[in-house]
Amino acid sequence: MKKKIAIVTGADKKYFSYLKNLVSSLEKSKTLEICDLCILLVDEDNKYLSEIDSLINNKKKVSFSLRLFFDDKKNWYKLLTERPFLKDHFPGYEKYIWLDADTEVLNIQGIKNLIEATDLKDLAISPEMNESYVFKNTKFGIKKIFSSIYKISGWSFKNYKRYFSKDLGEDLFFKPLFNNGVFCMRSDSIFWELWKNEYQSALNKAKTSYGIKTDQLSLNKLIYENFEKTSILDSTNNWLIFKSEPTIKDGDNFYTPSYPRRIINIFHYTNYKSNESFNCLENETQRQIQILK
Repeated sequence: MKKKIAIVTGADKKYFSYLKNLVSSLEKSKTLEICDLCILLVDEDNKYLSEIDSLINNKKKVSFSLRLFFDDKKNWYKLLTERPFLKDHFPGYEKYIWLDADTEVLNIQGIKNLIEATDLKDLAISPEMNESYVFKNTKFGIKKIFSSIYKISGWSFKNYKRYFSKDLGEDLFFKPLFNNGVFCMRSDSIFWELWKNEYQSALNKAKTSYGIKTDQLSLNKLIYENFEKTSILDSTNNWLIFKSEPTIKDGDNFYTPSYPRRIINIFHYTNYKSNESFNCLENETQRQIQILK
């Protein structure tokens, strides 16, 4: 029987190890008891999906729904361009949860939080903000150019300015960035059409494939324009490990590094490779946790 909630994800061959790990976590956390699993097919040959095929409820081969004005059109770009079209690709669900392939559901509570947060709001999403997070990339920030004179030089500002406007960049650079690797949206959300149009508007200015990354910036612009329709979730529901590694593991639970310690519900391995690891305290013993073990 078709369920009311769809979890949508996808990956090309290079990211299949991540996708397999995500699907395994959905099964282990019992998320698939309350949600259907829908997969966007982006490669011509999708035989690698045979290992998880029995757990997939719906699959759809997708092309580019938005117009791209550059020649370098990699298949995995579809995983960005097609997110505003999830309800079109898989119609009939009440809510749609997007999970990047490089996420892992540690606790079903994270999925429940996403679902419950959209009972009264159009969109549920987490900001890239937590008291434990640190900036490890010098591309993000403010550059000192002379004495007490500084200029904004962050990645988000440069791209807000390039694809939207300088005023928008100056405004949103100082506000939390929402990460669209994990989100939930109602089928009747106003964001679907707004996102398609805003993203296309940005892509119209993209002369190279670099502009494909404006998917997140265009959604952020819309969130701040429609803030009353957005439910802001705690970062434990989309924990960016590259910004702060968890420090304690207790049984099946990982905890935030800072107090009060909270259980992390969803890991996001963005900027990590599958053979990397991080150290974590377990039963008072330092243990190395392998990514995608």
